[in-house]
Amino acid sequence: MKINRLKWSITAGVFLLIAAALLKLQNFARTITLRRLALFPRYLAERTPGELGLPFEEVWFESRDGLKLHGWYIPSPATGVAAPKNVTILMGHGHTTSKEPDLEYARFFHQAGYNVFTFDFRGHGRSEGPQGSSVGYWEKLDVHGAVDWLIGRGQERIAAFGISMGAAILIMATAENPFIRAVIADSAFAQLYRSIAAEINNMWRLPLWLARPLGYYSWRILAAHHRFPLKASSPADYVAAISPRPLLLIHGDQDRLTRVENAYLLSRLSAPPTQLWIQPGLGHVQGYQTYGPAYEKRLLDFLATVDWQKPLDLPAPSITLDGIRVS
Repeated sequence: MKINRLKWSITAGVFLLIAAALLKLQNFARTITLRRLALFPRYLAERTPGELGLPFEEVWFESRDGLKLHGWYIPSPATGVAAPKNVTILMGHGHTTSKEPDLEYARFFHQAGYNVFTFDFRGHGRSEGPQGSSVGYWEKLDVHGAVDWLIGRGQERIAAFGISMGAAILIMATAENPFIRAVIADSAFAQLYRSIAAEINNMWRLPLWLARPLGYYSWRILAAHHRFPLKASSPADYVAAISPRPLLLIHGDQDRLTRVENAYLLSRLSAPPTQLWIQPGLGHVQGYQTYGPAYEKRLLDFLATVDWQKPLDLPAPSITLDGIRVS
């Protein structure tokens, strides 16, 4: 009898130790996931467009869910360029960074005659976001707020250009927002868990077959923190709805963070007219620094295919006390 009780006590103790270890491991995974994906330190650079010789207006505007976001509006040059008048490029930056490192892109769009509107997503730069970054899902509301602001300023000819996370966000937001007439996505992920798995593979040298379920688990932690659904929360779920508006997908075939499989998946799920530019031998977001003027030409040629004169078949946006809201 005493031996049986001892066995039961030992068994119960082992189960308790395992349960405690699993709980500790779960808490550790949650802490690491949120620290790396959502609640990282802000990137606050001091450089402004003015330091690149660009005229700009500092802008504070609201996301669709009421967060205060910080941006720069860079008007096109008044003369000397052949780009369509009154067309604005809405820019989206990468994860953990801000709008400041992308000013070189803004400069070449400006020099080509476009207005540029670039801003910090929630949880980044100078924008609000107490829950941090959702790495895409809720940032759609930031893009919709930026479009609202542009329409309030009379800017209804809008194209989107995004880098990495910003590219993924703009694919999703464009699918929902008919006022965005074209989108250029450089190094976008198709499903976030794929990029998380790639980073786990890069950092801890775990094989992808093991890193992928861990990436998926981290994605679930992020979704629970931000209360967004796993279904219909990735660019792969949205990209087909961009058609018939033009889409340009750009990706380096040696990208170790967002593997090139993401670009092929997005291309396969999209509908015409979609262009796919795979850049041989390049890593994550290395296209501009490698190709320079050829990169600029490819993007500007793509934008030149958009029929900016075609009127939008959309109901007029409603005017509220807060400005312009589009449905």
